[in-house]
Amino acid sequence: MQDVSDSLPVLEADWVNPPLDRTSPLPLYAQIKQRLIGTILRWEQPDRRFFSDEELCEMFCVSRDTVRQALSELVREGMLTRSRGLGTFVAVRKLEERFGPGMDFMRQWEAAGTPIQPTLLVFERCGADDQIAAALEVEVGARVLFIKRTRAAARVPVAIDYRYLPADLVADWDESAALASPLHLLWQRVELRSGDFGIEAGIAGPEEVEYLHLAAGAPVLTRTLRYRDATGRLVMAGHTVHRGDLVRYSLSMPLSRDGKAPAGEIDKSGVHDD
Repeated sequence: MQDVSDSLPVLEADWVNPPLDRTSPLPLYAQIKQRLIGTILRWEQPDRRFFSDEELCEMFCVSRDTVRQALSELVREGMLTRSRGLGTFVAVRKLEERFGPGMDFMRQWEAAGTPIQPTLLVFERCGADDQIAAALEVEVGARVLFIKRTRAAARVPVAIDYRYLPADLVADWDESAALASPLHLLWQRVELRSGDFGIEAGIAGPEEVEYLHLAAGAPVLTRTLRYRDATGRLVMAGHTVHRGDLVRYSLSMPLSRDGKAPAGEIDKSGVHDD
């Protein structure tokens, strides 16, 4: 019998290799689901029917019940649609976060039909350890507010946010602030002057496995961030870990011959979901 993957485009053949880990505590249907998510986000032809149950059974060497469990979750999460007599079709594309003077990730996601769904994991005031102190440029032991949350789109967790702010600056904040846009709230009380960002590729560790439902070693994108006020003080630092198969970044920036940004290019429209 011909190997089904032989007739697939390279990107679609890759995700059936290596074989499923049948010794993993992660159920087979969940492993299949994670691989299918990557394929869904690379799907270039929305009118093309997705793989049938039979094809997936043969690709992964599993039972029809296992395949159906994976597909049922993807349908429930809005990534696939199934119609009797027509088959299964892809319903979503990769989320894109566009960097630029007017970036607003919350509105970008909503405009794409996948509004952000935040879940708060940690909201606590604590003393800064060495790492946090260095990130915020404060003394070790200084009081900071630590926010940790996940963000989901179509009920699929796609990012973990870690944010650190000087506690004295946000003494009146409660958990509702962490479920909105901390940066937007911060902008309402201080004049923000600059934001520094970095993007780095990595692999999933224990927290990404737990909160993003990834397999250990799966690709992730980490975005680091630091915001300063008009005096140069760091008022927020942290990072976000994104699923590498569900999110991509693009960059837009003003250009000028003398290297100076045109007046008015960077303003409060730049507030996003940080």
